[in-house]
Amino acid sequence: MKILVTFAVHAEFAQWRRKRRFHQVARQPFPLYACDVGGSEVRVLLTGVGSDSASEAIRWALSGATDLCISSGFAGALRSDLAVAELLAARVVCRAGRELAVASDRQLFSAACEAGARPVDWFLTARHLVVSAEDKAPLSREADAVEMESFAILAEAARHGVRAVAVRAISDLAAASLPFDFERMRDARGAIGLMPLLAELVRQPQRLPALLRLARDCRLAAGQIAEFLERYLGLLDAGLVLSKAEMVAAT
Repeated sequence: MKILVTFAVHAEFAQWRRKRRFHQVARQPFPLYACDVGGSEVRVLLTGVGSDSASEAIRWALSGATDLCISSGFAGALRSDLAVAELLAARVVCRAGRELAVASDRQLFSAACEAGARPVDWFLTARHLVVSAEDKAPLSREADAVEMESFAILAEAARHGVRAVAVRAISDLAAASLPFDFERMRDARGAIGLMPLLAELVRQPQRLPALLRLARDCRLAAGQIAEFLERYLGLLDAGLVLSKAEMVAAT
């Protein structure tokens, strides 16, 4: 089985990379890593932050043979009952305003829940980083968690006939605001630049504790993603998800 796992940035992938002997197979146009996990060929694609970068990256990656796609990484909670590092699987991913939506594959979603993900109805893919708790509040009427890539990834996978699922770990709570407006610090691929961040810290050193808390929470979320993917790929390798041929035969 050929499985593609996507993350926006390396921080989301780092802990899983340490668990497995991933080797880098491409640097351009997007970083791509590969590893054999059980009986599956697993590729990890770093898409960059945001829908535009994710769309370009996934189109490039899906030019190679792919059976399943897993959109993973961090998300911001929009519900007060969601905890830091909690792993969620979404039935449906929508764009802001729910003008368009795409569903996770039902069997991949069920297997994700079997592997320990909490089922939720909606992820919202935002065009811009949601910085403040005040900005999150109205979005809670649209979705359970907010992120920036899954709609583009699942939509492109559907166009290529590839089954896909969206799973995310919570990196910031619904009532929490980010310590800085990271939107202004992003480069062309959406990564946060070190120099702009240091400049903001010099101007607002009182925000350092909040930044350190966010870094800690992101590490916890990345650890949960790594543990979940180990369990999840084990279930997929065990054959708990039907092949395309079996699905056709069952219809």
